[in-house]
Amino acid sequence: MKSIIKTLSLSLFLALALVSCKDEASIQSYFVDHQDKPEFLTLDLSPKMLDISEVELNEEQKDVYKSFEKVNILAYKAKDVSKENYTKELEKAKAIFKNEKYSELMEFSDNGIRFRVNTIGDEDTVEEFLVLASSNEYGFAVVRVLGNDMNPEKLYQLLSQMQNADVDGNQLQKVMDYFK
Repeated sequence: MKSIIKTLSLSLFLALALVSCKDEASIQSYFVDHQDKPEFLTLDLSPKMLDISEVELNEEQKDVYKSFEKVNILAYKAKDVSKENYTKELEKAKAIFKNEKYSELMEFSDNGIRFRVNTIGDEDTVEEFLVLASSNEYGFAVVRVLGNDMNPEKLYQLLSQMQNADVDGNQLQKVMDYFK
């Protein structure tokens, strides 16, 4: 009887271990796996880089600004690598965006650059925005915007309003220089 219980317990434990070790790629693991590779550029940006003192925000917009915590950027330049390597890395990034836990918000193209925007959370309270921007000419970037209870519509309104804000260009210039 004890051997049957041991066998059942061991079988249950192994089954749980196999189920919990599901190999599903996540944006977090993608960043961790690629951040130290020399062909990738990694940046972490903070909302403190924006000087909103010159921008007139109402209370709702200030709350939206406060819900925004940080932005992580992982970029891969197409020019310095083979087309095969570029395609392989881009496919890995695209596969992550197909993960069931990410909801697709929109997909569009502008000036030869394809954008895919996904979210984690529901339509009114988003915890993460994920953006994949890709161009065969320049490369691709994965952008992860983290926050608490961000509202997509209100965030868009805030970004429109903040076009007058001073931005610490040093960090953003690194991204632009990287793709030159």
